[in-house]
Amino acid sequence: MMKKNLRYVLLPLTLLFAILAINVLHAPSSTKQTPAAFPQFQTRDLAGHVVTNEVFAGKFTILVLWVVKDTNSRQLLQELTDWQVHESADIQIIGLIGDVKTTDNDDKIAFAQTIAQDIPIPQLLVNDDMAAFLTTIKAAPTICFVNPYGQLIGQPVTGYEINLIKKEALRLMAADSPSAINKSLIMKKLSQ
Repeated sequence: MMKKNLRYVLLPLTLLFAILAINVLHAPSSTKQTPAAFPQFQTRDLAGHVVTNEVFAGKFTILVLWVVKDTNSRQLLQELTDWQVHESADIQIIGLIGDVKTTDNDDKIAFAQTIAQDIPIPQLLVNDDMAAFLTTIKAAPTICFVNPYGQLIGQPVTGYEINLIKKEALRLMAADSPSAINKSLIMKKLSQ
């Protein structure tokens, strides 16, 4: 008799916990994640010019971390540059050479210059200012997206995934457009 009564108590409790778990897992988040700022840096490009975070100001940027030893990285950079020109996309593409530092000898920098000579985009050399950012990158090429305010946005894309990179870039640019921002502000006010 006690077993039967226990069943009537446990069954509703189990159902209640299941409903609560579903509500907790599917509850909308009331906090929007703030994009992380790209770390402050001052480095040089392959031409020897000083470059800082100001390079991101006012432009959507596709930042491609690549290494000189990887031919797929170079091919990816070339395809992204061709896409930028063909689509007349209002973006900038910047290469970040992960295996050439500003402190490397002139021969290593000259080798990188030779490899990148046919890629008409800025190529930045890494330095200690970027160490915290670089330790989060596990493979090359890795593509990150930086909004016009210097913030990392979206999800990084690792590997030679040209269509995924283009799709993510277009999605992020559309989400950051003035009309999308105005629309989200209007929707936010309407929901209040």
